[in-house]
Amino acid sequence: MKRFIFIAIFMLLAVSRMIAQEDLRVNGIFGGKYAGDPSVTETMISGEQRFLKNNRLTNFATFKGDAKTYAPLIQPLVLADGASAIGRNVRYMEGMLQYAFFMLKPKMVDGRKVNRYLYYLRNTNSKNPTVMVIYFDGPLSRVDADTLIKKLSK
Repeated sequence: MKRFIFIAIFMLLAVSRMIAQEDLRVNGIFGGKYAGDPSVTETMISGEQRFLKNNRLTNFATFKGDAKTYAPLIQPLVLADGASAIGRNVRYMEGMLQYAFFMLKPKMVDGRKVNRYLYYLRNTNSKNPTVMVIYFDGPLSRVDADTLIKKLSK
């Protein structure tokens, strides 16, 4: 019974989390779709969490996986979402997307403006190259978003 309640609560949080990112292509990589792959790490945070409050966020989601497997799948999704971004910082190396930081068009959620950000990093400088996607939204500014990414990279 406890397990059923936990699953029900998780599903409600997942649905509420998706409101601001429902129109994004990268939304398809979140939600446990690749949970069976041991190279994948996924985090989704929404609701009344200290991390969110401290960083002026509403939602926060990360995906990290093997670059060889996931870069070809994720890169087109990130670029499609970034095509209509209102701010961007993008770098390529050897024809592959290496880094991208997009400020996506804000959305109105429950009468409030929600700024949305998408970050992509293809790390080839390790023994096991990885690809990472971070999506987050909330009332934070572009400067706050840059500061958050720098803080997370430490």
